[in-house]
Amino acid sequence: MIVALIGAGHIAAALVQGWRRPAVTEPPSLIVFDVVGERAERLAAAGGGRAATSAAEAVVAADLTVLAVRPEDVEGVLADLGAAFSGPIVSVAAGVNVARLVAALPAGAGVCRVMPNVAAAMGLGVFLFVRGTLSAEQAEVVVRLFASAGTVFALEEERFDAATAVAGCMPGMLASLVTYFAAAAEAHGIEPAAARLLAVEGVHGAAATIAASGDPASVTAAAATPGGMTAAAVASLEADGVAGAVQRAVTAAADRAKELT
Repeated sequence: MIVALIGAGHIAAALVQGWRRPAVTEPPSLIVFDVVGERAERLAAAGGGRAATSAAEAVVAADLTVLAVRPEDVEGVLADLGAAFSGPIVSVAAGVNVARLVAALPAGAGVCRVMPNVAAAMGLGVFLFVRGTLSAEQAEVVVRLFASAGTVFALEEERFDAATAVAGCMPGMLASLVTYFAAAAEAHGIEPAAARLLAVEGVHGAAATIAASGDPASVTAAAATPGGMTAAAVASLEADGVAGAVQRAVTAAADRAKELT
């Protein structure tokens, strides 16, 4: 499969890394375009593909196009494409709904939304998928491509913003919490580099444990033995309103997505 990547930022780079992992037996061939030519060349080289000098040049030879540009640039890029593309277009631009994409494309174009996260680079991506105007065959191709770098969740578009706020924003939000844990360790006299390592490795092991269980509440129950350290920590978090803080963070992210629409 030949994939055109329009945009060579962080998400595009994560996708390329995920698709080029040794575990992926049939990685896509890549054609990359970015308004910053050097950036496109670097990503194309990393992905074993080639850089294009225009968006239209990239998509004309592609079986599928991934639109990985800023939300405010979507219409302009699609206008530049014209009718050069033949395969489906996958938008990973936050907050840009299917109706907006359809309005910017020629009649009958196949277009969908996918929201990835940077964990795709390790094959651990969470991909939210709204089928949009894709045919069943096109949708199968898109799902197969993204599933090679993680897990694909198909959902209705009205649930997309909230799901993105949880899964798509999770790496950034969790990284902030890990930073706070490291700072807390420092406050208790642990050397900064060691504090960061403790926090990072702690969350790594915790995430693996939770993933293996599939039930976060059961992991909490098992770890927070009555009268123990974890129980005291969890009680403190609950007293400080961590549940409400998380709810507000997810709402803030979902609201921002609606503002971008």
